[in-house]
Amino acid sequence: MDLVTPSIGLIFWHTIIFVTLILFLSKFAWKPIMNFIDQREKKISKSLEEADKLKEELKKIDNHKNKILKEACRKRDLILEEAIQIKKEIKSKAKEESLIEKKRIIEETKKVIQTEKEVAIHELKNKISDFSVKIAEKILTRELDKIQKQDKFIRNLIDKL
Repeated sequence: MDLVTPSIGLIFWHTIIFVTLILFLSKFAWKPIMNFIDQREKKISKSLEEADKLKEELKKIDNHKNKILKEACRKRDLILEEAIQIKKEIKSKAKEESLIEKKRIIEETKKVIQTEKEVAIHELKNKISDFSVKIAEKILTRELDKIQKQDKFIRNLIDKL
């Protein structure tokens, strides 16, 4: 039973050693340990506060980023709409210009054709008049030849008479 029940002297010395240890620890170890723990706790709470501030700041930055993205998308849409409008305007202008150019070319072609037609008619008239003159000349030459022959014949007859 001595092993199971300690004696009074053992309990006394254990108590004195325990109290001395507690006093020693409280004087030399507890204050630095508690100071370290307090400093650590303050550091952790500051870090948590900074983390909360950073979270808030990140939320603000995220909101700002989303606003910027929405604005950029809106501007992109406006630019695309403007580009589409400009494209339509350029297309319609090109069509109008091509129609105007087409009409101008047709008018010029008509003028050229009319001019060439008039030139051809004038040349044809000249040729016809040349042919007419040549025909008339030949006819007159024949007639003159006939008249000259008749005149010779008549002269011959007169000379014979």
